[in-house]
Amino acid sequence: MPVKEFNDIIRKAINEEKLPGANYVIVTKKKKHFGSIGHKALVPFIEENNIDTLYDIASMSKVISTTSCAMKLVESGKIRLFDPVKRYIPEFKHGNVRIYDLMTHTSGIRPYLAGAASMKDESEVWNSILELELEYEKGSKILYSCINYIILGKLIERVSGMKLDEFAKENIFIPLEMNSTCYNPSNIERCAPTEERRDSVYQGVLRGRVHDEMAYALHGVSGNAGVFSCVEDISHFIEMILNDGVYKGKRIFSKATIDLFYTPQVKETHGVYLTEELRSIGWIVRGANSSAGELTSEETILHTGFTGTNIWIDRKNKIGFCMLTNRVHPTRDNGPTASLRPRLANYIISHIEEY
Repeated sequence: MPVKEFNDIIRKAINEEKLPGANYVIVTKKKKHFGSIGHKALVPFIEENNIDTLYDIASMSKVISTTSCAMKLVESGKIRLFDPVKRYIPEFKHGNVRIYDLMTHTSGIRPYLAGAASMKDESEVWNSILELELEYEKGSKILYSCINYIILGKLIERVSGMKLDEFAKENIFIPLEMNSTCYNPSNIERCAPTEERRDSVYQGVLRGRVHDEMAYALHGVSGNAGVFSCVEDISHFIEMILNDGVYKGKRIFSKATIDLFYTPQVKETHGVYLTEELRSIGWIVRGANSSAGELTSEETILHTGFTGTNIWIDRKNKIGFCMLTNRVHPTRDNGPTASLRPRLANYIISHIEEY
């Protein structure tokens, strides 16, 4: 693959002040290519980026950690996807909402809590969630919801008897040698900062502390966000998925689980368009206006994060990609980056024979 031309696409976005910098990895079954471009910090001082930078991966946490943890419980026979949430969280009042509904974003639960930026602790977030009424009929549409995954994170903790970060470390991060991946990183200087907050909860630039307001109030450990990682670690995760659940000869997930990730569970159609919006368990399956572009195969799973991160894994073409960036630094009002992700994916697939 012509690396310089690929990097130039990212540099153009940096020069247009849409993001400070980015790290990426392209993974095939035979090799990996890493790149690090631009800066990791702009304020209060400019800092050069490097391949070891830890990024707040935002909603990518939903698939790298929370979905993976839930499926470990499924594989161990402790839960099944069609169990009602209320079985494990008795105070949850919606008895017809299942784990499956949370993970396919069809639960009827709203996307986010109003006033989250002013919430200061776990009880305030959790009590607000428990009071919510369903906003639409369960199973009638797909509506992406961070609250779904906060509830799922809580369920994982109730079933496992462990905090979500501990369960993820023991069952996902350590087996995959994702040695730098964690919630609430201790090495703050290694982290790329995100947004400057000026509110009643926090004053200053967030660095090594989760950007998402609800996850912040949950002390940085939440089912919807909170994971910090680097592209080396994420490459291990992609390698495992491409190898049907095996990493360095060690089985992390059954092939049946990997197959499930690639199997669409819910879909929405929009007017006359043939391309559908598809979701599997936790993951988006390549469909309409995909962040994985138009040239990846129909066997592609993907996810994005609000901080500017994205991942996609194309099973048919045997290739995966992850880009980590802090496009919300120093403010979320930086230029739009939504079109950058699919353009990079299209470039990779167009040059795959050269890689």
